Amino acid sequence: MKKIWISLMMGLLMTTTLFASAEETVLDSSNALKNMIRDSKIKIPQKVIETAQAIAIFPGTIEISMFLGGKSGNGVMVVRKSDGSWSYPFFVKLGGAGFGFQLGVEKKDILMIFESKDSVEKLMNNKITLGVDASVAAGPAGESAGRGSETNFKSEVYTYTKTQGAFVGVSFDGSVMNHDYDQNIELYGNNITPAQIIESDGLLSSYAIEDFLKAIQKLTSY
Repeated sequence: MKKIWISLMMGLLMTTTLFASAEETVLDSSNALKNMIRDSKIKIPQKVIETAQAIAIFPGTIEISMFLGGKSGNGVMVVRKSDGSWSYPFFVKLGGAGFGFQLGVEKKDILMIFESKDSVEKLMNNKITLGVDASVAAGPAGESAGRGSETNFKSEVYTYTKTQGAFVGVSFDGSVMNHDYDQNIELYGNNITPAQIIESDGLLSSYAIEDFLKAIQKLTSY
């Protein structure tokens, strides 16, 4: 029975995000980010925002817990360019497994703020394991910001989640991030690479892309 449940759980993890188009993923990411910005329960420290080298958002990520736990999600990421502006969005995937003792399925929006150029460069080589290739921690926010060890803001990646109306920081040690080349090509065409997306200033835009970039601008200026 346990093997059956684990097989069903992993099957759900693999199929939850297969049917969203590239445009839908960008729009979902934009809406998730705007909902986080509007949430009055959190205020990301300005220092974290000002020093951000990249920002990733994973809308509607599925997390399952039953003996063997796992999470899976597709999202969008932007990188800060040398002139301080943000790149066009490109697609990333999040996956991971762990051990737990509860039976349940939870859907959450995840925001990740990359604080070091080194962690971004590692991801650009296709894959990064959080907690191994880059230090990761629950993002300082609200009353917790500026207290204790968080005052030094030393983590390379900070994570925030919004689940069922609650917006709190969490850690994702062991989670793996890599590129979603298929959705990049679906949105931009011509076998484009993430590096080309970041470096480009003249890609074809769309309502979804413009809306997402406006949400990023609002996040980094609030």
